[in-house]
Amino acid sequence: MKKIGMTSISLSIACILAFTALPRSMSEDALAGDAKTLLDEAKRSQTDRKRAAMQKELDRLSEDTKKAKQERDDLEKSMSKVGNTLAGTKSQIDQLAGRKKRVFQDLELLPLRIEAEKLKADALTLLNTAHAKEMEALEKRNEELDLKTALTTAEIQRISSSDTTTSANSHKEKTEVGGTKELRKNLEKAHEKCSLADSRAREALEVASRKLQQADAAVVKAEKKQAAIDVANDPNAPAAIEPSKSRTKGGR
Repeated sequence: MKKIGMTSISLSIACILAFTALPRSMSEDALAGDAKTLLDEAKRSQTDRKRAAMQKELDRLSEDTKKAKQERDDLEKSMSKVGNTLAGTKSQIDQLAGRKKRVFQDLELLPLRIEAEKLKADALTLLNTAHAKEMEALEKRNEELDLKTALTTAEIQRISSSDTTTSANSHKEKTEVGGTKELRKNLEKAHEKCSLADSRAREALEVASRKLQQADAAVVKAEKKQAAIDVANDPNAPAAIEPSKSRTKGGR
């Protein structure tokens, strides 16, 4: 009887212990589930934060990419403008260099042309003077011819009157002879003046001719310089015919 009682007490104690231990086990399982849930939520939250941070970084990178592309486009436009401006500047430099070259060429050519024109003007002035002297010589020659005509006419009249000479007209014949002598003297003077005028006219014409030759040589020199400048400016320009030759063929 005593043994049965002890067994009953042991079973009671085991049941009590079993009932006591059951809630504790259930509580530990619940706590473990909550911890896992919290851990999962923490992981998801961390993942969401990482994703948001990465998305934000991606948005920032996308914005930076757009800005970089815009800056590149603006830089390309600026480079294009600078390139066009540079091309225009180089073209302007080339034009100015060409003008400078032509100015120096003109500085070489213009003195030659000026010298040629001065010589031509001097030659024409001398030629005009020579023509004036020729005109003077022609007037002296006409005066000489007039005296020769008068003398010849007087001689004819004297010869004609000598065939019918009488005492009445002897005095007239002497007068005519005296007039003839005067005509001869005047004729000699006129001949000397005519010869002198002719000599002066020839000398003036020779001087003018020499000056004209100098002027022609100066013109040829200037034209050769002009041809050399044309060839220098345009190597493909025809320069086979010299200006002096064509000028000589065409006449002055």
